[in-house]
Amino acid sequence: MKKFSFKYFSIFLIFFSSLFVSCLPQISVKAGNSDSADVSFTTGFSQNTAKTLKTLMGLDASSPIFKKEDILSLLKSAGVQNPKAELPSSTEISADGKISPFSNNVLCKTGILSKSENSLSLTIGTSQILAFYEILDDEAKSYLDLMMIPALIGEKMTAAEYRELLASMYGPAFADEITGGKLTVSLSSPDGKKTLKETISLGELFTKAETRWELKY
Repeated sequence: MKKFSFKYFSIFLIFFSSLFVSCLPQISVKAGNSDSADVSFTTGFSQNTAKTLKTLMGLDASSPIFKKEDILSLLKSAGVQNPKAELPSSTEISADGKISPFSNNVLCKTGILSKSENSLSLTIGTSQILAFYEILDDEAKSYLDLMMIPALIGEKMTAAEYRELLASMYGPAFADEITGGKLTVSLSSPDGKKTLKETISLGELFTKAETRWELKY
């Protein structure tokens, strides 16, 4: 399978915004009537987390983590049509667009997103994280390795143990933001009449073997 460059690590960060956020991140997916889906992402970092993240990524302190033109280019490269992106601040981002064809999208090929005639699902777990990891190039993998996600280091641990691991490397404030934040997932049927909306703590998300959200319509 084709290896994706460091740019795709940014897409990973947007989709798995739970890696670094302190505010309430959200992933929303609305199924289309054909082989498509509308997707939106919203996330943001605290100033302290942004500072740590810039250090890990080798960015200058004054450099923005996200650039609108880069995000739009990345979304297009990932198969997202008509992408839109807004950066309310240097540490916040919201983006949306249409995935079409759905079945050929990188997030679908790795099992993160799936869709049938009457269902839509989003799955985040060990196999999905490993599948996405495998399509990254070595540079992108090296950045992701810094987060020591249990699935990638091959260890089972509780959310508390994962927090302790991160705290030992990057300090308690950074660890608390990652494991203490919450991710909201929203799924909608093509006509919008049926929806599923759930929230999970990030510490729980990254220490469970698999978390799956499914909407049937």
